[in-house]
Amino acid sequence: MNTEIKLQHCTIRFKDYLLKDLAEPEFAKGYLEAALQDFDKEGNIELLLLCMKDIVEAQGGIDTLVRWTNLSPQALTYLLNAKHPLQLDKVLDILSKLKNSL
Repeated sequence: MNTEIKLQHCTIRFKDYLLKDLAEPEFAKGYLEAALQDFDKEGNIELLLLCMKDIVEAQGGIDTLVRWTNLSPQALTYLLNAKHPLQLDKVLDILSKLKNSL
């Protein structure tokens, strides 16, 4: 067995590890707060949206966020995509619901 195959058997992907931690509400809150601080300091909306998507995925997916925000899955997917024009009022509403739900 080559080294690459051995590594695949004894390691997990970082994203899997992160999602496991983000399933814990306190960890998710800290992660979100760190992302918000970075956004406040650096203005990096792509990182903030990525962090929000990770938390949503770990907390049950887009269906959970639909229940928290009362927005459609299509609207949430659109809003959480950094490629689309940002609608800051909607993103802030999602952030508020996300933070209050953790």
